[in-house]
Amino acid sequence: MADEKKKKGLVEGFASGAASAVRGYFARAPEQAAVDLRRGGTPSVERAGLPYNLVSQFGYDTIAEHLRIDQDLQARYSDYEEMDEYPEITTALDIYADDATMPNQDREVSIWAKSDDSGVQKDLNEMLHKRLLVDDDVWGVTRTLCKYGNVMGEQLVTEQGLVGINYIPPPTCRRVEDPRGNLLGFIQDVRGEFNLSIEDFYKLADQRGQEGERSRPPGELTVFEDWEIIHWRLRGKHLRSVYGHGVIDPARWIWKRLSLLEDALLIYKLERAPARFAFYVDVGTLDAERGLAHVNRVKNNFTRKRFVNPSTGKLDMRYNPLSHDEDIFIPVRDGKRSTEIDILQGPDYTETDSLEYHRDKLVSALKIPKVYMGYGGESTRSALSSEDIRFARTVMRIQKEIRGGYRKGCRIHLIAKGANPDDYEYDVKMSVPSQILELAKVEVLSATADLAGRMGEYVSTRWLLVHLFKFTEDEAATVMKERQGETLDKGRIDAQVQQLAVGQGGQQFASEDLPGSTQLLEQRLSHILRAQQIDWEREFDSNRKADRRLETKLEGLMRSQPATRKRLARLEGFLGDIRHSLRQEATS
Repeated sequence: MADEKKKKGLVEGFASGAASAVRGYFARAPEQAAVDLRRGGTPSVERAGLPYNLVSQFGYDTIAEHLRIDQDLQARYSDYEEMDEYPEITTALDIYADDATMPNQDREVSIWAKSDDSGVQKDLNEMLHKRLLVDDDVWGVTRTLCKYGNVMGEQLVTEQGLVGINYIPPPTCRRVEDPRGNLLGFIQDVRGEFNLSIEDFYKLADQRGQEGERSRPPGELTVFEDWEIIHWRLRGKHLRSVYGHGVIDPARWIWKRLSLLEDALLIYKLERAPARFAFYVDVGTLDAERGLAHVNRVKNNFTRKRFVNPSTGKLDMRYNPLSHDEDIFIPVRDGKRSTEIDILQGPDYTETDSLEYHRDKLVSALKIPKVYMGYGGESTRSALSSEDIRFARTVMRIQKEIRGGYRKGCRIHLIAKGANPDDYEYDVKMSVPSQILELAKVEVLSATADLAGRMGEYVSTRWLLVHLFKFTEDEAATVMKERQGETLDKGRIDAQVQQLAVGQGGQQFASEDLPGSTQLLEQRLSHILRAQQIDWEREFDSNRKADRRLETKLEGLMRSQPATRKRLARLEGFLGDIRHSLRQEATS
């Protein structure tokens, strides 16, 4: 028992120490310096819905209440929950999650860590795949992010680093920020009240670890520090918004109207479409009161049918449930029309143009072609992101947010283990969702290589590397040195092959003579390559000097002739527009 208490105390002590290390790192982080320099406030730009709209002005208050688009976070979450029950929107969320989490063909995983340090890379990948089991959760995280626009995950940290992530339902968690927009922490309230002030938040934070706080049920007013929660959010609708918006948010307006229209059509068909019987009853010369009584007697005779009551299972002689409220009984007088029965066919509503119009708008808001939603056409076996570049860009934006959240988890993992994450270069990668982008990149590189081959007769290699392939001069020099080494190795191998061939042709070389001749050839090759190296190094130096002379002349000209300076500035802007247009054509 004593050993268990010691072990528990040791774990809690280390957890406290790890938390202190994480707090210290974020207090010294470079982004914190920028936060401290803020002077302008960043309040939430989300506004509540208007109390009335155009529909309510004409007396349709109930419809106006249903069609109103509230910007309150909890109202948005409620709409997102109902939208997830709509078949087309559910399918759209599944498609987004499927395309964003496609496994890499080489690694056979959906997400992985990459670093220049092999040890760090191995450690981060073990943390992601063996502890967090990220491949099992990333699909659900992505779908939830697309649905709500927000995902909260509690980071579970021990002496082994990050050992798990507790994903919290987004409707139960809120950010706590001061009036200047600085993040103070997070709070979870499963009751959905969130009626706490900043002072109450600090009081709850001070009670962490005490017996009273431990006895509280999980999730009931639980506070977290800012680093303890990974907050994935899609903030594309409002810049610097506190919470994100789901990818289905643009479809809220049309979804409300489309669902209302479909319900109205269904109710119309159920109420008006069934056929009815019209009974014409001859009342003779009876007055109105006696004629109505006679019609009711006839009506009761028609509707009093024997049937088995399903509630009792016995034979009932009272009424016929199939034609009591729908048939029509019409009295006629003086034998003008004898008793007869007509069938009144209900109107068949075939107007579907409005339905198709609203459905097309829904599909447009979801950014998914109709063929992938099951509305006719020939579907392809390839992923949607490989067919539609607009959809692929949306998927890449979602992937960027997913990678950023897990990158924060990697940073916390390194800090908890005592390492400084700023000392390593690391990143979290996901599969490129569209082959279109890869093919476009390959085509641009192929066109650049062809152009370099044609221009090689007129310009130097240094110019091609620097101006066409956009290498820096240091990178170009490195490439030239590597090419020089490859040429030397190839020349050495060719020389040895030639010597062996001459020996097989009849002229014999002694074994002790072969190394000497090889050494002589290597010396000659080295002399040639040194001469080439001097040439291209001299070319680099001369080009640098020429560039500096031209820059000096140009600066003097710009200072002495303002009119020329203005014309050159306009020309530079025009050339920039041309380069931008060419890049767009290359990527489209």
